Amino acid sequence: MTKATSVDGAAVLRWIELELPEPPWREREPFLGFVYVDPQAGLSAKGGRAGDPQQAEQPSLTVRLPIGVPGRVLGDDEAGGRGLPATPSWLPHFGPQPPAHGPWRTDPGLQGRFHAQFPDDLQVLVHDGEPRRTGKRTELCWVRVVAEEARLAAPAGAGEAATRIYVGELLNKPHGLSTVTAGERIRFVPAPGGRHPLYVTAAYLAERGEWDIAPCSSCGLAETLDPPTVMAQTRFPDAGETAPVMFTAHCALCGPPAHQLVQRRRQP
Repeated sequence: MTKATSVDGAAVLRWIELELPEPPWREREPFLGFVYVDPQAGLSAKGGRAGDPQQAEQPSLTVRLPIGVPGRVLGDDEAGGRGLPATPSWLPHFGPQPPAHGPWRTDPGLQGRFHAQFPDDLQVLVHDGEPRRTGKRTELCWVRVVAEEARLAAPAGAGEAATRIYVGELLNKPHGLSTVTAGERIRFVPAPGGRHPLYVTAAYLAERGEWDIAPCSSCGLAETLDPPTVMAQTRFPDAGETAPVMFTAHCALCGPPAHQLVQRRRQP
């Protein structure tokens, strides 16, 4: 068996084998199970002794994941060659399942951030906009990722790199915010350069490609909470509709003296 330290959320809706230290059968065979999400218990696998074909549709054992034993995910060809069903008949009993191949589960910017039992749930920094304008601080809230929406243009000098934009459902009610509510679907960027994935608004995304944002001198945040033109109006209220082409701003997360440099990109 190919060894691995654990089987995680990337294996949702796949067949796996695990080397259980004390399996409830005498034969020296691994556990064969199908990975799913139990709405109460979270990431799980249901199956039994690998040598018993009936265990696929009539499982005798449930294993809660992740579990610190050697294991592996079966490829589609191997699962098909063993006659394993693509979807066991018992699966609908556990309700709607997350997508089998959500790209966020393997996104390097999100590795280590997902809840151990709920493979699509993670904490995202949400906000009402820049605290200097709104007087409200950011909050960490649980979000369930449901889709990849688009790509965010990379800052100048980053080559062909791009940042993914994901859509997720806000699972808990923010304490002091008014523009986002529990159950709402929000967009976020997985690796904004700061400490957490960051909620972004449609207005922010509409402007983002026109500006370069130098990372915060303290935490490394390379995004802002408000659209740059809104930030400029906050700082230069007498400028009217003509926004400065460059300005500095204290980091919305760190506060002074940490700062960012915001500069409009030159038109080609």
